[in-house]
Amino acid sequence: MDADWSVTGLDGRDDVRLVTVELRNPDPVDRRVRVDNRLDGPVLPPRRAGVPDPGWDRDGFTGVVPAGERRPLGYACPAPPSRPPVSVVDEGRATGGSADDDAEVAVRELADPRPPADAVPDASPGGGSGSDPERNARGDGPPTPVASWLATVERRIERGEGMTGASVAATVEGLGAVEDGGHDVATLDARLSTDATTLRTVAERASTLADRAEAVDIPVEALRRLA
Repeated sequence: MDADWSVTGLDGRDDVRLVTVELRNPDPVDRRVRVDNRLDGPVLPPRRAGVPDPGWDRDGFTGVVPAGERRPLGYACPAPPSRPPVSVVDEGRATGGSADDDAEVAVRELADPRPPADAVPDASPGGGSGSDPERNARGDGPPTPVASWLATVERRIERGEGMTGASVAATVEGLGAVEDGGHDVATLDARLSTDATTLRTVAERASTLADRAEAVDIPVEALRRLA
């Protein structure tokens, strides 16, 4: 079992540390692992609806890393910094599993429960089934693919905002959201940097095209007479 970790301070809180761990299982079988917190304080694990995620306790995390895959973890801890912040113990091949493990496998196998954007009926007057990707361009909003991309970027930004200058509780919730999306903290930070560059490029391109569109003056009546 391979593992990388990082420990950083929480903005505005010198007494709280954020710990991220990436577990990697190079073996062809699932392996059970125990991650113990070594900082001098309790583990504040990621939560959903106020309930700690499966596998977490006051001292750390126990779970399964699937064969050939990685598993990012993150938690907060009100304690001074210490290196290494965690100890990682490979407990051997995962056999049988637990109810929590079965639930995790089921979640991994489920597809995104949200319907695709073009499957949602258009509730606007004259709206159709949503099969036209440029349908929204004829209304007040952007085309459906653009709106979907912007919504995805906005969700990532909200995750990042939830981990900047936030309370410990909000930050822990943010860590849970990051893991839900399949990204560790460092990956999310890199994605947001890329998003910022892409958004600026798109904004500049859109502004240029808008100026060109406004400058076009088609002689409609003259062309109709010629037709």
